[in-house]
Amino acid sequence: MEALEKVKKYNQEHLLKYKDEMSDNEFAELIKQIDNTDFSYLDELNQTNKTQDLNISPLEALTIDKINANKSTYEQMGINALKNGEVGVLMLAGGMGTRLGSDLPKGMYNIGKTHDLYIFECVFNNLKNITEKLNVKIPFFIMTSELNDEATRKFLKEKNYFGYDANFIRFFVQDMAPCVDFNGKIFLAEKNKLATSPNGNGGWFNSLLNNKDAKQLLEDSKIKYINFFGVDNVLVKMADPSFIGATILGDY
Repeated sequence: MEALEKVKKYNQEHLLKYKDEMSDNEFAELIKQIDNTDFSYLDELNQTNKTQDLNISPLEALTIDKINANKSTYEQMGINALKNGEVGVLMLAGGMGTRLGSDLPKGMYNIGKTHDLYIFECVFNNLKNITEKLNVKIPFFIMTSELNDEATRKFLKEKNYFGYDANFIRFFVQDMAPCVDFNGKIFLAEKNKLATSPNGNGGWFNSLLNNKDAKQLLEDSKIKYINFFGVDNVLVKMADPSFIGATILGDY
């Protein structure tokens, strides 16, 4: 069984210590979770814990003066990349609106005063400003979480994706990473359930590649660059030609 081989490979045999106390269904649930949980994070943890010399230096940043001096060059480069289908956008939308006083996905929060205006709506409108201006189709990847995936998909489908072409939208769920102690042993939340937590915003790329549909769109397209952003920023100008062009031309 693949799950049993995995726990042996990563020295996590303690996860099965309650096997004799479980029903067949409970044990099957545990095995399924082990199969679906990426244990490779444990390898990264081991690497992080090793003492090593690191050469860390600040990233180069563009000044306002440099941006203004090269704006037309940056913008044209970005427009070319967008028209050539080399740019995709990706929204980190796994959060809930708890701090906004809502138990719904954050993107479903209504920020309108005189009329309904949802956070998701603002994001889609911002993206359409670019796609309609340049007459291009930009693949749009949306990272949800186990908590809000179903609600997010249902809401956006009901809203007809606020006029965006659904053929260019792909949802994928953020991966969960195992929670471990200081010795790298995975915690059990229950006797048949691993303790896990979202793998963080930095894990979006692995999560994207682990989704068959999203990965397929990525492979079928000409995408070279992905502009990712958080759902929180309703003013974000994703796929902005100047930003894209400056990124392509810069040594970053």
